[in-house]
Amino acid sequence: MTTEREKLINDNMGYVVTLARQYQSDILSTDDLVSEGTIGIIKAADKYDPSRGKPFVTFAAPYIRRSIEDAIRRLATDADTRSTDESLPRGSRNNYTLLNVLEDGSAPQADALLEENTLTEDLLRVIGVLNEREQRVVNLYYGNGYERQTMAEIGEVMGLKRERVRQIRDLAVRKLRKAARRQQAVKE
Repeated sequence: MTTEREKLINDNMGYVVTLARQYQSDILSTDDLVSEGTIGIIKAADKYDPSRGKPFVTFAAPYIRRSIEDAIRRLATDADTRSTDESLPRGSRNNYTLLNVLEDGSAPQADALLEENTLTEDLLRVIGVLNEREQRVVNLYYGNGYERQTMAEIGEVMGLKRERVRQIRDLAVRKLRKAARRQQAVKE
């Protein structure tokens, strides 16, 4: 017997695949992107309250996107820190996908707090390169001193469309990466 949660997830897997295809890159295979999106839709299904009147796919979209974007960001960061003689696994080309290593949500994240503190310190050092609007979007989206918000929620607060918020966030992230690389080069 299929539960309501499983039905929500199964009925909307096509949407997960559609979103995953929008993020195709050399960093993650389509299989990995779909796997990450599936993690996002599962989180959404766990939090969904149909009594609020919001369609599930509308509710789930930010969870799916965030899950995919977080995976890409993690791997992009990992790729930036790897030496040139280390190879980055490329999903299905190695027959190794995220489906093989789904994370155990109940297991403690040993490095999560240290990583978060380091990222926060790095962000505070380079955030000055952003204009006020870019800083606000980054702070709201990533939860830097605020409760994390979706792009749609940020758009409502700032009077912008979700797509414009995404563009501002992407530009800000590129600026931050560039500033962080310059800062790292100075340290070396």
